[in-house]
Amino acid sequence: MNSKEKTVLVFLTVTLLVGAGVGAYNKVRVAKQRENSPISVQHQADTAQAVVLPLDLNKAQRHELEALPGIGPELARRIVAYRERVGRFRRADELLKVPGIGPKRYAALRELVTAGAQSPDFEPEATDPQPE
Repeated sequence: MNSKEKTVLVFLTVTLLVGAGVGAYNKVRVAKQRENSPISVQHQADTAQAVVLPLDLNKAQRHELEALPGIGPELARRIVAYRERVGRFRRADELLKVPGIGPKRYAALRELVTAGAQSPDFEPEATDPQPE
């Protein structure tokens, strides 16, 4: 092996090692970011997105609902369908009216969901003034 071949071999080895180091660094950085996010959801494009808790049932998309414990794609679809059919959730315990959500499952979700009353942009419906 002549000196040019040795130089090329050293260059390729160094490039490989630097590339492996950068790859390992990125894996550690992504893992730390996921640790700090409340819940991490995998989209179809395989990108992670944080879900803010408590999750507003009136605004949540299916992939966000799927991030909740015990909620799979089918149950998330039922929640969205219920919301579209009946209208806004007034209280989080209305989840019990969705087929497939019983008292046990609701107990696991109770602290993780809201019906919008705690949301900053919640606007209560207008009511008639009480007669005096």
